[in-house]
Amino acid sequence: MGRPFPVAASAALELALIGPPRPATVIATTPHATYLEVADPERTLLCLASSAAIRVPCALVLESRSLPPQVPPGTTAEVGNGYVTIRTDNAITGFRVHRWWRPPRPRGLGTVAPARLAAAVRWLTGRVADPLDPAGRTAVADLVTALAAGQAPDDPVGRLLGRGSGLTPTGDDVLAAALVTLLALGSPAAAPLAEAVRAQAPTATTTVSAGLLRHAAEGRCIPQLADLLAAVGGTGHPTAHSSASDATAETLPRAAGALLAVGNCSGAGLLHGVLVAVAIAHERLANGVIATRPSAQPSPVAA
Repeated sequence: MGRPFPVAASAALELALIGPPRPATVIATTPHATYLEVADPERTLLCLASSAAIRVPCALVLESRSLPPQVPPGTTAEVGNGYVTIRTDNAITGFRVHRWWRPPRPRGLGTVAPARLAAAVRWLTGRVADPLDPAGRTAVADLVTALAAGQAPDDPVGRLLGRGSGLTPTGDDVLAAALVTLLALGSPAAAPLAEAVRAQAPTATTTVSAGLLRHAAEGRCIPQLADLLAAVGGTGHPTAHSSASDATAETLPRAAGALLAVGNCSGAGLLHGVLVAVAIAHERLANGVIATRPSAQPSPVAA
């Protein structure tokens, strides 16, 4: 094995990375990321990511300009003692934790004035289309109704998990962002939704998506989603010649555009999940968010 590549590792992976070596398996690859599942009780998900990849909460970001190794699913690996080692027939490639980074966990959205939240919701609802199919929209409406009424959301969660294509189906993206946003709002609906997602995701969707949903249930998310929630909450920083409301007007389109650029349609699913969570936490906004969403493709959002 040559010299190991240095990586910046998510603090959410600390137990798996600094613990004793355990076997792991490559479960999926993209041009900029390699996903592995560790054979531990938590089925820990790791993502070896280039600097160009979306920084998911379980990312180990290469500090060089190299790309993660392109190896097929099923390739064996080992994780522990601060290293990740991938073994193929021709080579052994190592990655060493050089430093740590902490994935964002948005909080404090519950202290934002409802009028400010309503204004952000109106802006987003009028400019970004609902990415779900009709059955998915029905499931979302049932999810909002159940959680707003304090009922178990197991049935609508089951209908959303795995709905769509790709490593993270659109229904999963909606649920992930709804979980993160409900936790940021301090909503009591976050707990039953997290319970339903944790119980069903391992057998209802892709292994990658199930792993990312576990992070969402703890409030961890990608930076683009955290930035959108900050913009929704009006935490933009005014310049010397602008007010706080002016700063919000600038940051919300920019943050929405950045989130929509994530993946093929993951960004649209995540953004819709934010609106779903606000509808759950603020029942009077539910009709505006759920019933009147446009069905066309997402319109361009100025950056």
